[in-house]
Amino acid sequence: MELNFPYRMMVAGHKGNCVKFCENTMPAFRAAVEDGADMIECDVRLTKDLVPILMHDETLERTTLGSGAVRDMTYDEILQINTKRCTQDNPIKVPTLEDLLILLSENNVMLNLEIKEYYRGGENKERCEICCDKCVELVEKYGMGDKMVFNSFDAYVLEYIEEKHPKKYLHHGFYPYTIMGNVKRNPDEYLFCACIFDDGNKELYDQLIAKGIQPWVGAGVKTKEHLAKCIELGARLVTTDNAESTLAQLSELGIR
Repeated sequence: MELNFPYRMMVAGHKGNCVKFCENTMPAFRAAVEDGADMIECDVRLTKDLVPILMHDETLERTTLGSGAVRDMTYDEILQINTKRCTQDNPIKVPTLEDLLILLSENNVMLNLEIKEYYRGGENKERCEICCDKCVELVEKYGMGDKMVFNSFDAYVLEYIEEKHPKKYLHHGFYPYTIMGNVKRNPDEYLFCACIFDDGNKELYDQLIAKGIQPWVGAGVKTKEHLAKCIELGARLVTTDNAESTLAQLSELGIR
């Protein structure tokens, strides 16, 4: 699948706008959309009863007022727990992937979905594959296939989706590829883009560009000067905690 981005530098809201709101919540996602983000980047896991919810960590403690492992709790149990940075008058729940897809499909915003159900040497194979299948099913339900990027540090996830749906979806990896786990195929064969961890290393950008893979950079790029350097080296997208601020920086640089 090919995609020509309309701007020289695209902006993805990292877990929504997690400066203004608790990460991976609907207020954070809505804020990023209102900020003008081209894309939302977020994380998906399965509950005990196999509902895809948006949560970065394996456990609830850091981002909610609850505790315990996501995989050990049903969605109804998690729904009883509020996220952090909410008030008694304005409780905020952990959203499902479906909640976010409804929002994005209505606003023509892309989704970069990081699948956190890893293969783990085979011990989590069934949940990993179920998560991939459920995500694809929901993406198609809401007509988001052409606005979708699948993302994972576990190459098993990307290779599984690509083998079941050849050339249908965009895939996001990490570079150098040694950052990724379970790499069986050459990622050059299926990646659309890769996030460069050493974002000041010109050699890494040049290598990806030569492969026809877009270099992307992460939320560690916070200043206008840092952003300008990454653009100069060839970055095509930045993931940011505050899309409003990043878009203003790009405007100042004459990029957006």
